[in-house]
Amino acid sequence: MKKWMERINHWKLDKKMQVLVTTAIIVMTLIILAVSTISSVTSMKEKSIELLQTNNDTMAENYVTSLEQYKALAIAIVMDDTVQDYLHCTSKRDASYTEYANNAVNTMTSCQNMYPDLNFIGIVSYQMDDYLYKGTEAIASSDFQQVYAKDYHQCRTVQDSTIRIGFSNRYYKGNRYTLSVYFPIYDLNVITMERGLLCLNFTNPLLEQILENKPATGSQTSVIQTDGTIVADYDKDNIEETVSYENLLKGGEGEFTWDGRLYIYQKVSGWDYYIVSSIASIELYAPSIQTIIIMTAILFIMVVFSFFVVKIIIRRVYRPLDQTVQKMDQVAAGSLDTRLNVESMGEDFQKLATGFNSMMEEILVLMEQVKMEQHQIEQIRFNSLQSQIQPHFLYNTLECIHWQAMADGNKEISTLVMALAKYYRICLSKGHDVIPLELEIEHMKNYLIIQNMRYDNIIGSEIQIEESCKETMIPKLTLQPLVENSIYHGIKVKEGKKGSVFLKAVREGDHVLITLADTGSGMTQAQIDAMNLQLSEYDESFGYGVRNVNKRIELLYGNDYGLYYLRNEFGGVTVEIQLPYTTEVDDGILKGDMINV
Repeated sequence: MKKWMERINHWKLDKKMQVLVTTAIIVMTLIILAVSTISSVTSMKEKSIELLQTNNDTMAENYVTSLEQYKALAIAIVMDDTVQDYLHCTSKRDASYTEYANNAVNTMTSCQNMYPDLNFIGIVSYQMDDYLYKGTEAIASSDFQQVYAKDYHQCRTVQDSTIRIGFSNRYYKGNRYTLSVYFPIYDLNVITMERGLLCLNFTNPLLEQILENKPATGSQTSVIQTDGTIVADYDKDNIEETVSYENLLKGGEGEFTWDGRLYIYQKVSGWDYYIVSSIASIELYAPSIQTIIIMTAILFIMVVFSFFVVKIIIRRVYRPLDQTVQKMDQVAAGSLDTRLNVESMGEDFQKLATGFNSMMEEILVLMEQVKMEQHQIEQIRFNSLQSQIQPHFLYNTLECIHWQAMADGNKEISTLVMALAKYYRICLSKGHDVIPLELEIEHMKNYLIIQNMRYDNIIGSEIQIEESCKETMIPKLTLQPLVENSIYHGIKVKEGKKGSVFLKAVREGDHVLITLADTGSGMTQAQIDAMNLQLSEYDESFGYGVRNVNKRIELLYGNDYGLYYLRNEFGGVTVEIQLPYTTEVDDGILKGDMINV
């Protein structure tokens, strides 16, 4: 990515504009194509869902009608007196057995005549271990005697009742799928006594339709129990298997996507079944593919055509700017007399050409000024070299005065002169603006010696420096201006004109905290707050030296470091100096600032 960015940065402006506009056209084309595709697919999906939902509603209504009819028929049969009389027989040898059995068979025949889709009726007597059978085909064809017990136990109860319904090919030797309804028959006089079992077998048109209709458009319909068991499906191998999405079948109706297919389901009202229709997701897009292909081809042609049009337009627009760039290359090569022909430029670029020509005139004037200023700078440097002789002359002169005072036995003058010499020697520090804290403290001590000689020892001092702090670097002339403030604005104005300063330096991890406290006249809290607020601001009424000290620390180490004033227990003022612990600092940043110290 970085290499690509570097390569793009080296392109000419017209090429960048061509790429930018072409990219914008392509992006807009892709957006239009995406919106169209999404709109088309969404519309087809909604229509498919609506169609499948309508199909589910119709099938659910038909299925619930069939089930209610089957249930009503089953209840009517088990409540019929002829069936109850037959089941009360305890043996085929009973005198009334033949009469009751014939009456029950007549009832079964009437029911079969009423329901053309009824394949057979079976009534099983538990007391006699016998059964009655009436069907459209012989009992040998349906295998009733061999199948009913196994089929009954494999069917599941529905509606939280004792009625069981199943759809399988266990009857008719596996050649036909039929729907079986089983209903236990209880004694009407003794409710808890189960005397037999009613077996009804139907050819259900709805389920037959599901089995026989091969999906032509990728859609499929199934009947599924609420526990996920497949009742009917085009793929007969799936019948009585459990679907993997049974936990998604919730409520009366809904839709979901599973394993690349869209499923629409409808609950069969009052029964534990779902009508589930599904369609492959790819089928939702199939009707839109042709439209999308045509749109893609049209948009591609438009993009190609737009690319060539944009390329021609940008080249013509860029031509005046290209001329300007060429002239600037000539200037870069040293031809300062180069000028643009304003009349050949367009209206917009005439201002650019005029500005370019004016700039070149100004450059020539400025070059003359630079030559003159350079000459002046060289003269200033020469004068600066001459001024360096003066400090050495000053040191030598002070040294002579010191030895003369020692020869005359005047120790006070000797001490004063030596302190002054050391003071100025540290001030200069061989041109360095940042020095070790140990050297800065020595400079402060020399300053105190000089001030005590001037003011009759009115200033006491106490210095506590941790050994680990001595080598940390501090901007030169940081402590002296602060001590000077303590003397002139605190100690001298105090009644009695006596006082002390206390200097302490401790290391706190990667930081060094220096505190300088005095016993001067002090300040109010409002004055302290104003001083802290103005430390980083220029104000002629505020101490310029203190502001300069804080500003140099901020420039060197950042705004997290500097000065902070507060009142102390002596009634005076304490200033905290926060510095990072470091033994190497590039002091070049302070050279311009040191001019104002």
